[in-house]
Amino acid sequence: MTKIKSEYLGVESSFVASLRYTYASRKLLVFYKSGAAYEYSDVKPKTIKKIRKAKSIGVAFHKYILNNANFKKL
Repeated sequence: MTKIKSEYLGVESSFVASLRYTYASRKLLVFYKSGAAYEYSDVKPKTIKKIRKAKSIGVAFHKYILNNANFKKL
C-alpha cells in the first residue's frame, strides 16, 4: 500500500484558493484568494479530513484551524 506524503486540495471558497497538507510534518499551507500564503503547524490528519468533508471549506477552516493552530506568513 502506498502511503500519501502530502495532499493538495483545490477548493471552492470565496476565502481560500487552495490547501496543501504534509502528513509527516503536520503542516498545512494555505493560499488565500488575496494572494497571501500562510503555514499552519501541528495540524492533525483528522482535522484535514474534517475540512475535506465540510460543506463549506471557509467555515470549517475558521472552526478547526484559524484560531487553533500556530502559523506564520510566507
